Amino acid sequence: MELFRSRKLVETKDGYDLILYIDTKMNDVEFACEFGKIDGDNKKRLNQNFADYVRAKYPSVKINTVRIMAGSVVIATFLMTGPVTASAAELSATAPTTQTQSAYDYNVKVSLNGTLQTFQNKPYIYNNTTYVPLYEFSKFIGASVWWNTTTDTAGINKNDTSIAFVQGSAVARVNGMRVNMPPSMIVNKITYAPLRFIAENLGYSVSMNSATHTVNISNGQQGDRYTVMAGDTLWKISQKFGVSVDSLKTANKLTSDMIFAGQLLIIPAVSTPQPAPAPAPAPAPAPTPAPITDLSWPSVTYIVQPGDTATSISAKTGVPAADIMRYNYMSPTQWFDAGDKIAISGYAPRAYSVTPGEAAAPARLGTLVDWVYEGQYLVKRNDTFTIVDVDTGQQFKAKMIGGYNHIDIETLTAADTTIMKAIFGTWQWSPRAAVIFINGMNLAASLSGMPHGVDTVTDNGVNGHFDLYMYHSSPHSGETSTVYVQQHENMVLKAAGQ
Repeated sequence: MELFRSRKLVETKDGYDLILYIDTKMNDVEFACEFGKIDGDNKKRLNQNFADYVRAKYPSVKINTVRIMAGSVVIATFLMTGPVTASAAELSATAPTTQTQSAYDYNVKVSLNGTLQTFQNKPYIYNNTTYVPLYEFSKFIGASVWWNTTTDTAGINKNDTSIAFVQGSAVARVNGMRVNMPPSMIVNKITYAPLRFIAENLGYSVSMNSATHTVNISNGQQGDRYTVMAGDTLWKISQKFGVSVDSLKTANKLTSDMIFAGQLLIIPAVSTPQPAPAPAPAPAPAPTPAPITDLSWPSVTYIVQPGDTATSISAKTGVPAADIMRYNYMSPTQWFDAGDKIAISGYAPRAYSVTPGEAAAPARLGTLVDWVYEGQYLVKRNDTFTIVDVDTGQQFKAKMIGGYNHIDIETLTAADTTIMKAIFGTWQWSPRAAVIFINGMNLAASLSGMPHGVDTVTDNGVNGHFDLYMYHSSPHSGETSTVYVQQHENMVLKAAGQ
């Protein structure tokens, strides 16, 4: 029986990459998870079987990388580092036997702001692209990195820049904008990402010293020059270098505020400010008006399609991408979820039941906050917060790892998991009334105690994540029991004292 249902050769500069689609009737993600559980000698034997299969099928082709795919999910990547001998049929009677070597160069070094970095997993050059282990590299530059194993997505965040990509894909999203990138690779379960693409989009400049075989990266500034990164605006650059927008436009002879990624800008010298005369006493400010609750949609809305970004939606609707993000209360690091209804010609419906900073400490009762109209803007992906169990008053820390109809959370540490487990007694779906304490607000919620699905926090003592509902939250799947949803609704009302 054929092990793979199909295969594809992709020509590279120095040979081929081979993509093998495994023959499985399992759900793609489920199969990938099961594959990941195989370890030790069994995993080595399986890897050897794959390598033997490749050599048997392609005895005369120089294959550098083999990717094992289950649908769209990359479940393994192999570097064919051993020599591949040409087949006898291709050799003439007088031709000598030739060998080809791997296209991977592991002699490359990486320097950050003049200091050589030491990697546990070595960087390498492939097809003239330097790849670095994503997690290690993120630590060097002070960025955070995350994975979603269900969607096979990885990402790295720093300051106001967020990069996300499906592993193995040649496309990434930088602050929600779709851009091309050299495909990432997974080697021995380690995600490798293209150094230049990641570094430059996070605001660093990158250069290669061929003599020393060293890639040098520095903080985006090249003397009095700056390379525009994805998501940059003239205002952002002016704030970064302490100059005015007008001086940037004058120095670069710009007639508009339009700039593009990769553009090289001159950074004008910062003039020494002259002492200003003492200002006249300012009048007392008027009181800040309370935000207006408006639950009506504007006249023009849009349903997000798979792959949509602010830029693509802007192209379809004619509304600037910045306005689309603003109308939907989104920051540059957020992205749209397929199926979401978003506002195009004005602001999305928004309620204001709570105010950041109104509470000094976690409480055992919280404000009833509608998830659709308010909650989703208060608790966002990658936020960390305290969860209080209403019945016992016990507390633990958690992080929102994703979710759009409700919040998907993971406990931060093993100690947090121990507290949560003690609250539930045993892992179970039946939810409990809870309060989310975040940014000085106590929000009524409901927490289930059954770990399931995606796991991104690897050292917290539990495998999987948990469901956290607010008022009018809904399940991610249409097959979820209505009884389960109603249980959450009841617990949210209990947490609000109703």
